[in-house]
Amino acid sequence: MRTFMRFIGISVAILCFVLTSYSQDKPKATYIVGKSKVTVWENEKQGEFGKFIAKDFKIEKVYKKGKEWKTTNSFNLTELLQLRAAIDKAINKEGVIVKETDNVENKKTGQKE
Repeated sequence: MRTFMRFIGISVAILCFVLTSYSQDKPKATYIVGKSKVTVWENEKQGEFGKFIAKDFKIEKVYKKGKEWKTTNSFNLTELLQLRAAIDKAINKEGVIVKETDNVENKKTGQKE
């Protein structure tokens, strides 16, 4: 009986650790317009001048097939416009700043803005 109780105690401790670790992996924010969704993730990174928070953006279309929810990265024209609106929301709310050097890079590679 003692071995069983010890096993239960260790199992509960491991489960609490896993749940605590998992709960820290939540997105910072999610922006949805129609079926289009932009999810914002923050990651602490070490840079040349110290630690900083980097933001990553995941885009996807969410839809329901039967009773099951699914995601894809394929968009029709209407959904693409919805995605654009969701991206605009994310950019405005997350304070994304486009650097002037981005435009210079486009000119070097011959890409249009």
